Amino acid sequence: MDKKIDVKIEKLKNSEVEITGAIPFEELEKHRAESMKRLGENISVDGFRKGHVPEKVIVEKVGEMSILNEMAEKALQASYLDILLINKIDAITSPEITITKLAPNNPLEFKIKVAVMPEIKLPDYKKIALKENSKKEEKIEVTEEEIAKTIEQVIKNQKHIKHEHAEGEVCEEDEEQENKETEKQKNTETEELTDEMVKKLGDFKDVEDFKVKLKENMLQEKTRQQSEKRRLGTLSAIQKESQIELPEILIEGELRKMLAEMSDNISRMGLQFDKYLEHIKKTEDDLKKEWRPDAENRVKGQLVLNEISKEEKILPNEEEAKKNIDVLMSQYENAKRENVEIYVKMMMSNEMVFKLLEEQK
Repeated sequence: MDKKIDVKIEKLKNSEVEITGAIPFEELEKHRAESMKRLGENISVDGFRKGHVPEKVIVEKVGEMSILNEMAEKALQASYLDILLINKIDAITSPEITITKLAPNNPLEFKIKVAVMPEIKLPDYKKIALKENSKKEEKIEVTEEEIAKTIEQVIKNQKHIKHEHAEGEVCEEDEEQENKETEKQKNTETEELTDEMVKKLGDFKDVEDFKVKLKENMLQEKTRQQSEKRRLGTLSAIQKESQIELPEILIEGELRKMLAEMSDNISRMGLQFDKYLEHIKKTEDDLKKEWRPDAENRVKGQLVLNEISKEEKILPNEEEAKKNIDVLMSQYENAKRENVEIYVKMMMSNEMVFKLLEEQK
């Protein structure tokens, strides 16, 4: 685009903008030859090879307005990115373009509607984090009762592991075992954990070693859960004092993601998602309506994290990011690398922001 296009930008609701402007006719003329060539490819005329029809014949066949429309489309495609860059418009959706005036030897007038990244006004997030971090937390401990319940569940799970046999084969031994287990449960008999049993579960020397490592793992999990709860509490407190107008397109995108996650989980259980919806007597729209508050919260939270990382100039280490990307690509070979890269860098950036907030003491 040689000439700067004068545009008017109007802010709309839901973080959308409307761009109106005009492209000089000279700019349209630059796309005439390319437009004629494309239109000529679909025209068959006796005496001429397809794609080699003279311009005069093409005009007679399709009309001047069809050519103008093709020129306008190409001119807008060529100008759109320049309009965004020059006017610093951070578009997040495909544009909705309307041609409002198109005539020979006249400027092309247009209107473009597009959703943009919302403006975010953050509060004093470090002050909020300091307040949240100063709150007293419960002491983390693992009780003997919790350990006993976990061991009881481990024993129960081991009981239900049956030997393999052909699909559909009726196994009398399995049935007999089922009856014995049911009888044991009725008599509330408790089976003891044995060294042989724990050795089958993993790298454990004996029952005592299993109990020690089990307690360590349970303690680590409780610590992780407490940390996650504190992080989400801090983020929620920052969100409440942030000013964000959420674009509808981001909320819809999050709802689609939540549906995809649920569908995947259902499939892993060997069920069909549509059959599951029939069973719970709900539609996808019903679920989206129920989940909307959560979707809005998730979108808002990620936007806040993005804005803090921008404010603090937080950037993930490229070498570490590449390693993480390579690991995920080896696990999900059909994934697009650019999408995996966006995801990995976002998660790394989020972790760095959370650590920054946790340091406010």
